[in-house]
Amino acid sequence: MIVTIDGPASSGKTTVAKLLAKELGFLVLESGKFYRLFTYLLLKSEKEWRALLTDEERLKAFWKRILPELKIKVKKEGTAVYFRGELLEKELRLPEVEEAVSIVAKVEAVRKLVNSLLRELSKDKKLVAEGRDMGSVVFPEATLKIFLTADEKVRAERRAKDEGRPFEKVAENIKKRDKIDSTRKTAPLTIPEGAIVIDTTSLSPEEVLKVVIKELHKRGL
Repeated sequence: MIVTIDGPASSGKTTVAKLLAKELGFLVLESGKFYRLFTYLLLKSEKEWRALLTDEERLKAFWKRILPELKIKVKKEGTAVYFRGELLEKELRLPEVEEAVSIVAKVEAVRKLVNSLLRELSKDKKLVAEGRDMGSVVFPEATLKIFLTADEKVRAERRAKDEGRPFEKVAENIKKRDKIDSTRKTAPLTIPEGAIVIDTTSLSPEEVLKVVIKELHKRGL
């Protein structure tokens, strides 16, 4: 059983996913962490990383090389990613990763590699999967699909508060990410077929959770 939660940056996906997982006793699969991981390791190990993005075979070789050094724990509290035994958290939120992640994530070969891993991690599990194409591409047969949205300014304020970064810089980054994510050729950010759309602009995470639980009850779950 899989519940998907999609939406743009800082619409509340991760917070609501964790609350819902706690309520249901499910695990949380945070797809964004894998694109951040891919981006972080690419920036760290490849000086000409932009050139690498145009070469599918080299990308596959890069991914194949790092996979054995990864350890991933899908838990009720969220997804933990370890590289060479080290838990990666702050590293995945570095400004340079923020700047590059949408560029990396729009590459079709990257999405294929990440999506394959996400599906592998989902086997025989009850999950809340959150991201930008969980219900539309990765898990199109999900039990329930949720799409969260919110005012752009409110989303920027949330992200700036969470990360302690200047509002103007965060707002600029979110605007750029929204454009890249919604216009990319491969798996653009879109409302999945059959999804319940929830505007979180003026709702608390707990209020959003109540709406989602109500939708689950409607389906006898």
